[in-house]
Amino acid sequence: MHKLNQPADISSHPQRGARKGAVIVMVAILLVALLGCAALAVDVGYLYVARAELQRSADAAALAGAQALGRGLESPFGEYISANDIYSQAEKYAGLNAVVGTGVEVNRNSDIKIGYLANPRDLSVPLQTVALDQCNAVQVIARRDSSNTDGEVKLFFAPIWGINSSEVSASAIAVLDDRFYAYRGGNAIPFTLHVDTWDDEIIQGNGADGYGYDKYTGDVTSSPDGVPEVKLFPNKEGSGCCCKRRGKGCGNSNNGAGNFGILHIGSGSLGVPTLRDQIRNGISQDDFTDLTGEPMVKFYDYDSGNAVSYGINGNPGIKAGIESAIQEKVGQVVGFFLHDSVSGTGSNATFNVIAMRFGRVMAVNLNGKNKAIIIQPVPYYSSGVLTSPNAPSTDRLIGTLELVR
Repeated sequence: MHKLNQPADISSHPQRGARKGAVIVMVAILLVALLGCAALAVDVGYLYVARAELQRSADAAALAGAQALGRGLESPFGEYISANDIYSQAEKYAGLNAVVGTGVEVNRNSDIKIGYLANPRDLSVPLQTVALDQCNAVQVIARRDSSNTDGEVKLFFAPIWGINSSEVSASAIAVLDDRFYAYRGGNAIPFTLHVDTWDDEIIQGNGADGYGYDKYTGDVTSSPDGVPEVKLFPNKEGSGCCCKRRGKGCGNSNNGAGNFGILHIGSGSLGVPTLRDQIRNGISQDDFTDLTGEPMVKFYDYDSGNAVSYGINGNPGIKAGIESAIQEKVGQVVGFFLHDSVSGTGSNATFNVIAMRFGRVMAVNLNGKNKAIIIQPVPYYSSGVLTSPNAPSTDRLIGTLELVR
């Protein structure tokens, strides 16, 4: 008897083995391609990591070089620009940042350029070569190529295709902009000094030199260090002159009443608690807003470059209760104000504040005889300093350091 509708025997179908073989070949081909893509992704990713690390190195080196364009703490009003210092700082900070496991070498002859940017924020303006004392920018190129000891970046899988390594580089430009027009930082204290006193004792160098600062330990010493100091507070103000021995006026007078120099900035009462808080924490942006209508104090108009001044009330009291707060600032840098005139006396005194400067608190004594807050000038570069292309240069005394490219 014949069996009907019995399915055909396909166990020995001639095309089944062929199909299996074709699939294996396709998988092998695709696997090679897939592994190639994975290998490419690994190497490309590694190069991206190297590029990012080189950028970090270039950024640090450029900022360090630009900072060396500024004045040194040891002599803020003397000779201060050294090409060798700029190169050395850039080389040092480039080397502190490893790139794929090794340090970065920069060549001062080919990788570091000192120059001038007329408008740092205009990316189309080239870096110009000018005299060193006119420079405001440092460019650093960090690279891994055949020109340095470590050579190109070694690759993992690309050697399969005959590519063993790849060149990688990054560039950065940092600028020291000293065209200070406004301040919104947090370390200003409510004291003011006559501008003539500042010019006479600091700019002209006639101030005493009784203290020093060890930048390595952060300690104030009682040994001279070649940088003059000035008594920030207390001072008397009036029509007389305390500097007749030098044949010029300096803004302080024995004819004035009280101990002038404390400013009333902000809406709070000018009492000891408020002063202590402003000394310890700095004058706040809210306090600046109460004074100027903006969270900053401006000394030049951003657009026109015209000078801006403020009539600020003061108080002649010695206020020994603030001594503990200002003692906490010894060795630290603070901002303070300069005025060119005072009207009124006593609690009705009004200071015409025209500028701001920065200094390190060296000594404090607000009790007994010889009361004084002694300040030593310092160059100050901070993000709290605002600059304008229309403001005059501070001769590298106050500014901001920033990466612009």
